[in-house]
Amino acid sequence: MLKKELFLLAMKAGEYRRKAFVISIFALINEAADDWKKKPYPYRVVQTPTGYFFIDPENNNELTLIEDGKAGEPLFTAKETVTINGKDGVNNYTSNAELETTYGRLLFNFTVLIYAFNNKLPYINVQANPRNIEEMIIVRFKDNPKEGEERKDEFIYVDEYIKFCDGMFYLAGFTQLCVPAATRKTITGAPGIAELRNSLLEENKDRLYDPAVIAKIDAELVAYDRAYLKGDLGEGFLINNKSVDIVRKRLYGMYGAETGLEDKIEVELIRNSLSEGWDINKFPAMNNSLRAGSFNRGASTALGGEAVKWLYRASSNINVVSDDCGSVLGIDVTVSDNNYKKLIGFSVVTKSGSILVENEENAKSYIGKKIMLRSPMFCKLDKTDFCKTCVGVNLANNPTGISVAVSDFGSAVLAIFMKMTHGKKLALAKMDYKKAIS
Repeated sequence: MLKKELFLLAMKAGEYRRKAFVISIFALINEAADDWKKKPYPYRVVQTPTGYFFIDPENNNELTLIEDGKAGEPLFTAKETVTINGKDGVNNYTSNAELETTYGRLLFNFTVLIYAFNNKLPYINVQANPRNIEEMIIVRFKDNPKEGEERKDEFIYVDEYIKFCDGMFYLAGFTQLCVPAATRKTITGAPGIAELRNSLLEENKDRLYDPAVIAKIDAELVAYDRAYLKGDLGEGFLINNKSVDIVRKRLYGMYGAETGLEDKIEVELIRNSLSEGWDINKFPAMNNSLRAGSFNRGASTALGGEAVKWLYRASSNINVVSDDCGSVLGIDVTVSDNNYKKLIGFSVVTKSGSILVENEENAKSYIGKKIMLRSPMFCKLDKTDFCKTCVGVNLANNPTGISVAVSDFGSAVLAIFMKMTHGKKLALAKMDYKKAIS
């Protein structure tokens, strides 16, 4: 049997939920020659000095040779490419067109999406982002059906979302197979980065009080470091921009600018990287930064927490009681590539009424247009009640969650201040002044 066929058979049998199986196909393991006999589960891979075999449930659990397995090498790697089509029986890929993917992405789709949702979400063939997946879930999210009620494919239910979370957490156990944290490059600085920093500081020596200048130097150091890391096995571990833009930049490039406890424009530059040791003359600036972080950790957490509780109490009596209040008012929105997904589940005001934006395809049709979007702000119902059209599909399906949605304003305040307690990236941004004053 070829290894692709084995992989798909094992995945369909649910062996992705067996951690030992996943490790055995993505890594070399050390076990005694007859260990497989003590726990002979279906499709268990047996590594030998001469090749790969597996326990074949279709052949009385006898060992069957994996013809294209190479002894001394892992059977699969996460980035190894493979082609699939609808005939391969991958639940969430039904097209007969061939798709080039990787074994790592196949594992992800089985472990997370197919395990939780079967074929409700499409096959994801890019580096998966939980936030992007949750954006697809939230517009279809609904409480579990009551006993006797039919489950519908257009909805994603709470118990399915819990399985999605279980799958995501389960994947954390395979980090060292796919994204090792420690490689030669991830634990060393880019050769020549200190010389580049010194050159940039000398070029700008008369403007080192200006945060815009420091931000530009930081950006060049980060770009240099990213070029050094490109293609390394550990690059996948450093997917959080903070890991490179802040942590590695400070550790190997330049500590950078600090403002301390004061809210001011000018900054104090700390030239050394942490790997070069502290510049004791800059100790007051570094210490003030720590003091500011410590203060905000306490004071700002209290401020955000109080706002959340106040909003919970203020919104506790809100109900969704009508399908459509008939309002012809809403919020003006200019739709772009950055915000079109936020339209999904809400209704656009037209001359003849309101049109629901049902999916991403509908939302994309509004890109480049200025529209009026129905909003609870303009709902015509009495007292504290709202209609389903004004609040949108998500809250209409989960009316008891309105207090949580309202309290999110307090959570946003809390998040802003909490981020200020940690290292921050100093960066330049281009301002569209026409949009800002319109």
